[in-house]
Amino acid sequence: MTLALRIAAIAAGLLIALKIAVLLLEPRLVFFPVRALPRTPAAAGLPYEEIRTRTADGLELRGWFIAAGGEPAGAGRRPLTLLVFHGNAENIAAGLALAARARASGLATALAEYRGYAGNPGSPSEKGLGLDAEAWMRTVAARPDVDPGRIVPWGRSIGGAPAVRLAAAGGVAALVLEAPFTSARDLLRDAGAWHLWALSWLGAYRFDQATLVRRVRVPLLVIHGTRDEVAPLAHGRRLYSLAPGARSFVAIEGGGHNDLWTDHADELWNGAASFLRAVGDGTSGADGVSPGADQDG
Repeated sequence: MTLALRIAAIAAGLLIALKIAVLLLEPRLVFFPVRALPRTPAAAGLPYEEIRTRTADGLELRGWFIAAGGEPAGAGRRPLTLLVFHGNAENIAAGLALAARARASGLATALAEYRGYAGNPGSPSEKGLGLDAEAWMRTVAARPDVDPGRIVPWGRSIGGAPAVRLAAAGGVAALVLEAPFTSARDLLRDAGAWHLWALSWLGAYRFDQATLVRRVRVPLLVIHGTRDEVAPLAHGRRLYSLAPGARSFVAIEGGGHNDLWTDHADELWNGAASFLRAVGDGTSGADGVSPGADQDG
């Protein structure tokens, strides 16, 4: 009995030590913040404004706002504003191609930057990204040139997590998810990273978009490459199937995880623009699926 107790105590101690190690290492294993900005909107020919927000835990973050151009939204109506959350090993500069397309289509774009990225203070975490998203939503919604009821969170890859969180809380016009995944554990499991999947049960990060998307009542657009090597197409299809409201799915044939804007921009934006026009006009309602994907559920 004494030996058994000793073995149990040692095992418990090792498990606790392993859990502490996982919690300490988790941010470094998950996040790859890109601190240098390769270019600004001005270098891309876009007029812009640097905007700042303050998070609930006291960090001042900087981002970019690109006003709408192109055709006006309509008499007495302000344009939709895309609130963009980028992927992991990126920063706000990765959103300039989207911002250019949006501006030409009469949409405004707020490129939201996270803590620890592009010179911002702090270190990224799952909770931190949620606080950052809430702060950016407050700041953008308070702008005199933005209609707070016409904001559309757009989340790419890991940026889908804060975007879904905002949409689940309500008060947005629609939600766009580009190359999303259902949860961190699902991602590790489907990648065959079984050792990391096992360790994830000791960690704090979940990025559980599959649970949150069930609470999204606004129109949802999911954009996913059929050959996504990081977040498999099945993840996007699963999120699409779980959403209770109006839904559209754009499958980019042959698209991977990181080449959608370099190799498939026209196809991506054509699908997104059609969805956003319907949202802006208040006519989005029926489910839509591109030829490259079947309807789930």
